[in-house]
Formats: sequence, structure tokens, C-alpha cells
Amino acid sequence: MNKNFLIKNLTMITSKTHTRSDIKVNEESPCILACPIRQNARDYVQLIARGRFNEAFRQVRERNPLPSSCGRICTHPCETKCRRNSTDAPIAIAWLKRFLGDNFSEETKKTTTEKYTEKIAIIGAGPAGLATANDLALLGYSCTIFESNPTPGGMLRMGVPTYRLSRTAIDKEVDYIKKLGVEIKYNITLGVDVTFDSLKKDGFSAIFISVGLLESRSLNIEGVNLDGVIKGVSFLNEVNDTGKAKLGKNVLVIGGGAVAMDCARTALRLKTDKVSVACLESRKEMPTTDFEIEEAVHEGAILYNSVGPKRILGKNGKVAGLETLKVKYVFDEQKRFNPAFYEGTESVIEADTVILAIGQSSNLSFLKGQEGIQVTRGGTIIVNPTTFSTSMHGVYAGGDIVLGRGTMTESMAQGKKAAIAIHNALRNASLKDEKWAEKPAVPDLVTSRIALIKKEQKQEMPVLSLDKRLNSFDEVELGFPLDIAVKEAQRCMNCGAGATVDDNLCVGCLTCVRICPFEVPKIKKGDTTAYVDGDCQSCGLCVVECPAKAIGFKTPLEDRGKDTLEAIFKDKYIQGVKPLIINFYCQYSTYNENKDTTADNLLVFHFRRVGVLGLGKVDPSLFLKAFELGAHGVLVTACKDDTCHFCKEKEWIEKRTKFATQLLSGLGMDSRRFKTHFVPSQNGKEISEIAFNMVEELRNL
Repeated sequence: MNKNFLIKNLTMITSKTHTRSDIKVNEESPCILACPIRQNARDYVQLIARGRFNEAFRQVRERNPLPSSCGRICTHPCETKCRRNSTDAPIAIAWLKRFLGDNFSEETKKTTTEKYTEKIAIIGAGPAGLATANDLALLGYSCTIFESNPTPGGMLRMGVPTYRLSRTAIDKEVDYIKKLGVEIKYNITLGVDVTFDSLKKDGFSAIFISVGLLESRSLNIEGVNLDGVIKGVSFLNEVNDTGKAKLGKNVLVIGGGAVAMDCARTALRLKTDKVSVACLESRKEMPTTDFEIEEAVHEGAILYNSVGPKRILGKNGKVAGLETLKVKYVFDEQKRFNPAFYEGTESVIEADTVILAIGQSSNLSFLKGQEGIQVTRGGTIIVNPTTFSTSMHGVYAGGDIVLGRGTMTESMAQGKKAAIAIHNALRNASLKDEKWAEKPAVPDLVTSRIALIKKEQKQEMPVLSLDKRLNSFDEVELGFPLDIAVKEAQRCMNCGAGATVDDNLCVGCLTCVRICPFEVPKIKKGDTTAYVDGDCQSCGLCVVECPAKAIGFKTPLEDRGKDTLEAIFKDKYIQGVKPLIINFYCQYSTYNENKDTTADNLLVFHFRRVGVLGLGKVDPSLFLKAFELGAHGVLVTACKDDTCHFCKEKEWIEKRTKFATQLLSGLGMDSRRFKTHFVPSQNGKEISEIAFNMVEELRNL
């Protein structure tokens, strides 16, 4: 009987699978639910882990029009909710997003061929306005952004220092949006150069207001008018525009938020002798990320926590210091901002410059004569919380002018929701974004399971040295190189997207229960079929070993090597290669800082590589399939137990490769054509020796 015929039929037998089209992911990853725009962090991180960078970028860009900027300054609530916090440290989701945004590019393709006649006017080219324009353009509308400044970005450009966010990143992302057909007109102010009436007369069917909060709040205390008192936003805008500002040698920033930290770090770069920060909140209560606070302190800022300003002291009309009181509490029993102080606790912080960074306020002068648009006492525009429509027909609003003071992603989320609402209003439609559908989050890791998950150190962001960063406004964070990005992404536990059981096929044999290294599969009392919960780590052992083929993966990301293998044999350049060896390897730890130790260039002429995140996912039938397609040899390189990402996979890989060897021997195939070695993927020297020897052996067969 023909050998190839037998291999083909054995392959068909061992690879038979069943799937159900109605299997859905009911529980959602917490990182996705935490994101205001519902960015699918889990899947783009998983794609990075597999080296599928262009796919990852496309997925990010489909949801987020400003990935590079967002990856730099987002407050990353996704990381706060990351279930990896239970084991070691959260995945660096924001930094991975930045990695994609900085290193890959692809024009966003419109998902519709529609071209509507209605024109949309957007006031402000900040995050909310850019997100609205991006999504409306993708839907088929002509959008024009009216920006009062000569450049786009809003507070991204005006307020965020260049050492945190390069202007190149902003410009690149705005160019993407402009390529969709969005027009941006600069130096045009609403209420001065254009009005609601003039825009309507010019044929705009809807107006979206996203002007942001451009004014700094002041303090109602003695001394605020002294020479040397500066408002935070004005200070940052001036430095961002000119690279300099008038400061003394002893600067005190009042405030504890992100703007305050930016002001302090900016002042340090302007060659001041001393920079201090005084805020009402305790260190734990400060309204910004720990990272921003730690960076400010690392660069030399001195923190004065739990102190409130009583008066700014002056001498000869100039700032001399700040008199403070100790804070009793910041928020009252009703959780309202209502600071109280201990009397008789006065102390003085010396300073010759005081920067007020206590919040921002709006300038609603553009609403003069437009009393039909309702506003709050705090100076924000009132909108319908679902549609973001104002009380004036055809006028919508979002971003900080609605939020008060929100995050970048919160502003983008409002812009994206407003875009759908505008479309529905103009088309009398009911379009919905399913990403915002309510789903339960994957629960916290079961305590007993935490110990079974391998601890892996979070990758650190490469940064400028302290002396270099304080002598320039160059970006402090340098971005992940490819190898570090991949290693960090491979820490992701793929929450909520692991294995799933088809109840129609499961026979309750308990195979999955017995073999799972993480003790995930269960058969609940009264049930006759197994259940796999959100703690599944996607090692794939149960998927392969299930005798009823009742277990599969929830996402198409887990191709288990099949697609890669088939793609290899579609390559015309393999014709005539002899011996042609297929190397199945584990992608974990493949990327290494030391390029000399990697096996990426493994005898390229004779070898083609099939990488999988965990060889436990690979069915023995795939080894047979390689021979069927024309391979002369198969080499399996797996990690040892002590280096295995999933742990306990080694014994199952040994069993499967032994099974494959026995099948091939039964077909009369020389055992030297199939080899298994347990050696880490990054040990390039050892793998190269193994490969060289195998090539020589096969040449002589």
C-alpha cells in the first residue's frame, strides 16, 4: 500500500474535529471592560506574542484612532484590572499599544462604500473631536474640524510635555485621520470666526463641540496676584510652544494631579534649583498615576502631602512662599470635595514662583447668544448621556467640555458614541456598537490556582538616564524594542478566550480534568459534561487529548500551527530544497535580547519553522501532515520542564512524539526523519548543532 496514502488517511483520522458556530465568549476579559473605548487589549497583546504585528496594529487602529499617543499618556485602567496582578505584575498593555503605533502603519480602510451628502462640523481637534471625525468618516460622512490653534491635538499638544508625548506621534495619527477625508481648518475660533448659525448656513447638518478645558483654575486666597504666580496650563502651553518660560530658582507647584506632575517635571528641565509640589491629598489619594508621581520624585521634585494653601506670601510685590495648613480631610462624609484643615498648624514653604495646577475650567464665551444650550454651574455642557446631544437640535458635545476633567480615553469614548448617535439621527437608524454591550467580567483568579501559574517578570521600559532627561525635552520613555515587546506580551493569560467545551460532543470522560496542569476543567454536580472557566491558560493539552474532540478554542488566534504549515508548502521557493525539514517549536522565549543566541536564522535554506505558543496545542497529526505535504524530516524543539511557560507540558509532548514515531516506523519510515529535543528556543547554538547534524543525516539517507 502506498505510504503517502497511509499517512494521509492517518492524518485525517487523528485530526478530525467538531466545532459549533454558536459558541461565544460570554465572559469578557477585565482589561477590555475597563477601557472606556473597549479596546480589545487581550487579542492585540496575543497577536504581538505570536509575532503577528501588522494584524495587531490593525486591530488597535480599528478601535483607537490615536494609539501612539494613548500608549504614552493613557492612565491604563486596563492594567489596573489585569488579572496578572494576582500573580506578579500587570501586562504593560499601554506600552505594547505604543510599540504598535510607533513601529507599524497601515491606512484604515472604510468598512462601508456609503458616501453621504451631509456634512459634519467638529469644533476642536483634541482626542474627542479627532475620534468623532475618524468614526464619522469611516461611516461615510464629510467632516471638517475647526481648531482655534495653528496645530492639531488640543491638550495633547498644548498641555502634555514633549518628554512624555512626541509631536511626531501626534502628527502621524492626525495624518491617518486626514487620509480618511477629514479636513482640519486652523486658527478658527467658535464664536469669533464662525458661529452655530454660520455653520448651519454653510450646510453643516450636525455640530459636535469638543473644545476642552483650556483655562486654569485659580485660588481664592491672599497673594494670587503677586508677581511670580503662574497658571499651570498657560505655563505648559508656553513651554511646549517656545521651549522656555519665566521662572525663579525655587518653584512650588500647587496641585496633586497629572498637570501638577507635568508642571513640576517641566520646571526641573528649565534649570531651576528646587521644585516642590504641595497638595491636599495624601500620597495614596493623589489624583494621578503612581508612575507619574514616582517619575517626578525620581527627577528631583519634593512632595508636600496633606497640606492646603492658606495664603501666598509676598515681598516687594513678588512671591516669597506659601503658608499652609495641615489637612484634616479632603472629602466629607458625602464623598464631596470639601477640604477641612487643622487650625493652628501653619507652616511655610519657601518659593519665588508658584504654579497653580489645581484643575481646569472652560471658556464658554462661544455660547453667547446661544442660551438654548444648557450648561452646569461648573461650566460644562449638559448632554444626553446616551446620544451626547445638547438641548439645541443638531448640536452635540463631548470630551472635557462635558466630562469636566476626564482622561484621554474617556474623551475618545464620548466622541465615538457621539459619532454613532449623529449617524442614527441623520439616517433615522439604530446602529449599535456591540463593543459596549454589557458583559460579565472573567472573575478573579481562584486563589488555589495562582500558585500553578508561572511567575514572570514584567519587562521594563527603556528610558533616558536622569542626567540626559533633565538636560532636554526629549522623550524619557524610549519605547519597547521588538524582542522586549514580544516577551512582555507572552505574559498575557488570555483571560476569557481559552478552551471551551461543546456540550453536544462531551461524553464526560474526565480526560480534560485529569490532564490540566492548572486544574481548570470541572464537571459540576448534576452535570454530565465538562466545563472550562475563564482561568484557562490556553496551553491546549485538553484540546488535543480530548477523545471526543469536544474541546476547542474560543478565538481564531489559536491556529495550532496548521495555517503556518500549509503556508510553507505554498511557497514556491521550497521547490528543490532537499532535505526540507519542518521545525515545530515553542514561541515562548524565542525572542531574546542576545541576538547571537537565537535560533531565528536556523539553517534557513533547509529549515522552515512552525511556531506555536505552547507545543501542547500541536496534534500529532500535524507532524504527519508535514510529511504528507512533502517534508523530508520533522524536528520538534520544546522547552524543558524548568523553563516551560505552562509547566508539565513536557511529558505530554514526549507521549505525542513517541506516538508519531511509532506510526511512522510502522509505515517503514526511517526514525532519523523525526526527532524531538528538549532545549529552550533561545538556545540557538545548541539547536543549530542539532539541526546541522539532522541535515547531514538526511542527506545520506
